[in-house]
Amino acid sequence: MTTLGEILETLHEPDEVRRMLAEAGDVALMAQVENAAGSDPCGFALQAVDHFTRHADDEAWVKLIGRLQDAQAPAQACLSEMLRWAVSH
Repeated sequence: MTTLGEILETLHEPDEVRRMLAEAGDVALMAQVENAAGSDPCGFALQAVDHFTRHADDEAWVKLIGRLQDAQAPAQACLSEMLRWAVSH
C-alpha cells in the first residue's frame, strides 16, 4: 500500500498525477485539475495538499476520513479528495 508521503514524492511527473487520479476513480476530477492547473498539474497537486492541510474545515476533514475508510487505494483517494477540495475553493 502506498503512503501519502510516497505519493507526494512522485508528484513531479504530470503522468503520475493523472495515473493516481485514474486509480482513485476520479476521471472527471482529472479534467478539472487539468483545467485549473494549466500546464503544471504537479505544482497544482502539491499546492492543493498544502492548501487543504492548512485551510480545510472540520467538515472537509471528516469527508476525507470517510473516503479513506472504504478506499481500495487510500493514498490516492486522499490526494483526489484534497484536489477536489482545492478545485472548489
